[in-house]
Amino acid sequence: MRARMPTRSEGATQGHSTAWPGYAPWKSTVIACREDFVRVARSFWLIPELIPPITREDVALLYCFCRQLDDAVDEAPSADLARQQLAQWEAEVRGEAEPRPLIAAFLHGAKRTGLPLGCVHLLFEGMESDLGLVRLADDDALLRYSYRVSSCVGLLLAPLLGVRGADGEQRVVDLGLALQISNILLGVAADAKRGRVYLPATRLAQVGLTADDVLANPADPRLAPVLQGLAELGDVYYRSAQQGASTVPLRYRHGVLLLGRVYGALGRRAARTFHAPSTPLGLSGLERARHLTSLVVAGVHPRVMGLLAPPPHEPSLHRALSGLPGVDA
Repeated sequence: MRARMPTRSEGATQGHSTAWPGYAPWKSTVIACREDFVRVARSFWLIPELIPPITREDVALLYCFCRQLDDAVDEAPSADLARQQLAQWEAEVRGEAEPRPLIAAFLHGAKRTGLPLGCVHLLFEGMESDLGLVRLADDDALLRYSYRVSSCVGLLLAPLLGVRGADGEQRVVDLGLALQISNILLGVAADAKRGRVYLPATRLAQVGLTADDVLANPADPRLAPVLQGLAELGDVYYRSAQQGASTVPLRYRHGVLLLGRVYGALGRRAARTFHAPSTPLGLSGLERARHLTSLVVAGVHPRVMGLLAPPPHEPSLHRALSGLPGVDA
């Protein structure tokens, strides 16, 4: 399961101007993307206004590129049409077909900011794998899938937010893996309706279940230890990402911490209850207060503030990802 992205609000192109005139040929597209991005960021308690206006345009285009790509594939009426949509997107990105305004604006910004477009093609691979029989053999397969559909997006976002260097990229990969594991926990039932099972077969076998059992009853109580085990796996990557928080510029550091903490909590809640809200806005006021208090405490830690060097990244976390961009060799 990939994160479901909200659609553009009506009238989003009215009353704004772009911050960077280089986007003038695609003005309405950029404005609509910025409106979408700001609304979604706020639903996760993030503050998009902390991002400088020029960079905000670039981030918004990346967000809309990923969201509309996701919609084009997941909302297609058949797998064949989904493959056609995906092939069209890839042809436009490769320069083999005339790009639509969103893709043209995204590619224009990506060239200016030096985004690693190889990650876009890895994202295409991950999405294509969703169009056949979705079964993951083991944790390694889960991590490789999560890298393609989530960590790759993080690696595209990283240079826009000023996250650079090997350690910074490795922590970005970890956060992407963790977020995707949480997302899978949140979507077990929805994925089953699409015939997709992202729970590793090795973990299912340990409790006497198969992928077909998940399709038949995604709320089977015997799944509880499988979901709990995945939540614990996600926490390993959340911790690693947090340990490298100082690689994120201070302007964005606490927002990244908050995203990891809250989304991780949503995933853990889904593992316990088989259901959880998809955004922090679905949490109670008490839960929100607890997470914000936790963030304040964590945010003043000397390591988070950059006063202490982060511990070295643990290479074994990326064993299943050997050879991919941004991973720990």
